[in-house]
Amino acid sequence: MANWRQLTDSLVELCLHRTLRGFEQALGRIWSQLGADAWGVFLPPSFQAGDRRLFVGQAVRPAGPLLTQAARQGIESLGTGGTLAPQVLEAIAGELAPGPDWPRRVIQIGDAQSAPLILFIFHRPERGPFTPAEIEGLGWAGTHVRKAFVVLAEQQEQEFMVGLFRLITNLHPEGICVLDSQQRTLFENRNFREHLMLWEHGAKALSLNLPRSTSLPAVWQKACQDAFHTLRDLKLPASGSRLVVSQGPVVNLNKPLSDEQQVGGAVPYLAMRSTLGLRPYLLLTSSLTRTKPTPGNTLTPAALAEHFEFSRRELQMAELILKGHSADEIGTRLKIALPTVKTHIRNILRKAGVKTRLQFIGLVRSA
Repeated sequence: MANWRQLTDSLVELCLHRTLRGFEQALGRIWSQLGADAWGVFLPPSFQAGDRRLFVGQAVRPAGPLLTQAARQGIESLGTGGTLAPQVLEAIAGELAPGPDWPRRVIQIGDAQSAPLILFIFHRPERGPFTPAEIEGLGWAGTHVRKAFVVLAEQQEQEFMVGLFRLITNLHPEGICVLDSQQRTLFENRNFREHLMLWEHGAKALSLNLPRSTSLPAVWQKACQDAFHTLRDLKLPASGSRLVVSQGPVVNLNKPLSDEQQVGGAVPYLAMRSTLGLRPYLLLTSSLTRTKPTPGNTLTPAALAEHFEFSRRELQMAELILKGHSADEIGTRLKIALPTVKTHIRNILRKAGVKTRLQFIGLVRSA
């Protein structure tokens, strides 16, 4: 009989874990306290595994044919309509059993629509079959384990999205929008919606109410389709990294608004590598840029800052760019990191409406 106080403490500990490794270790202590000598469990689908089920286990035999197929194609490939027949689950239990005469139980917590947790539990032969009290305890604990894992999976996805949003905002602080593989909007900011309104309606957009969500023009939708096709055909090298990688921009978009302004955008694709492959995303960026300098003599530093709306730091860097200094030299002179220098330079070029530092120099000197 389990010590219910210890079991409750272990369940609380399980809920506090923020990594799969810690969760798995705490999970082993729970099943051990409930009398399991070996166990395996299919957890509900998780973000970390590419929206597929994870299998973890201890003291069970190496994966047999059925478990190998589940790892490659998903456990759903073993069933019909996402439902696994009892004989399939029993066959998996037979593959996992440490020995042919070990008593076993298969317990499902949750229904097919809610992605049940599937538990395979084993006793040593000398302990005999599972008692009704043991089965009841396993089911009770499994219900709480499933809830804890769902919370962990949701937190992992939220943390990833927050990190992704911060990364993208740092690289492109104006209009941003991220889509999943079904072209559903995961997040977007107000600037992006404003820029698409200008793209669709021009100056009239200033008198229209800003929509609550983005509706992509046809040319943007086509760019998104092209980006996903490129990502689908991409052969990335094998790696254990789970960092976000950018492979774009695939498509650049520009539309004049007047003689002095244009809306610009790009559609790069992103991918997060997981243990089961790549999770694709699209990053849509937009900006409002000037296309003509103010006529007159060469711009003074003060006029430069006012005309292009440079910050104090951007003005410092712009002056060094005009003197021909490289990004490394600018970082050394201003005592700031090279990635920060490159971010500021991108912002300077974007505000000036040019693509390269040489174009920026020519633009200012011809003004």
